[in-house]
Amino acid sequence: MSTFTKGKVLRYKKQGLKRRLKILDPNFNVVKAYLDTLKPLGISGDYKPRVILDEEDINSVKNLIRQNYIVIGAGARYLSKMYPHYNQVANIFINKGYNVVLVGSKEDKEKDKATYPNQVIDLRGKLSIRQSLAVISKSKLVISNDSAVSHMARAVGVKVLMVYGSTHPYFGFAPSKDEGDYIFKGLKCQPCTLHGKDSCKFGDFRCLTSISPQEVVEKSLLLL
Repeated sequence: MSTFTKGKVLRYKKQGLKRRLKILDPNFNVVKAYLDTLKPLGISGDYKPRVILDEEDINSVKNLIRQNYIVIGAGARYLSKMYPHYNQVANIFINKGYNVVLVGSKEDKEKDKATYPNQVIDLRGKLSIRQSLAVISKSKLVISNDSAVSHMARAVGVKVLMVYGSTHPYFGFAPSKDEGDYIFKGLKCQPCTLHGKDSCKFGDFRCLTSISPQEVVEKSLLLL
């Protein structure tokens, strides 16, 4: 399209080559990179993407949720990004008096082999995207893998704790301090991939299994 346009073309510098070569920049942030593209137009500022929900969106999920709940996004496209102990995290939160809601796609549920406590409300595969956003928007906190649910939380202004596996927060998608926090073990093998994969050279996904449920809960409580 840019070849045939007669107007000025501004290109987003996504630093794809640097990221694929695993040259990590702690200051790189995808949102800021998009904003830098607009500076030649005189547009600047600390903008954040937002999804605006209406009353219909909120009302459509009122009967599906309870009070005082956190949302867990247990799914991801690749196994190397899926934390395997969210069921234990959910159990700890339930014992602390919180309700727990799972959101995501039908495929997320199919790939998740964990068995959750009976009290957990599993809405995976049952909601539209806007309904999922509505559920997230009324939660106390979101805990998610490096996947869509984490970005959905930020889009409706809910703090998120991201759990990193094969990828890396310096790839530009980590939450800023006012958006939440993340857990990243920093093993020598991390990151092993830019977007994730379904295999691990060690066979045990140690970047994820080395994170205890208690660590996830403790860091979540700091955000709460």
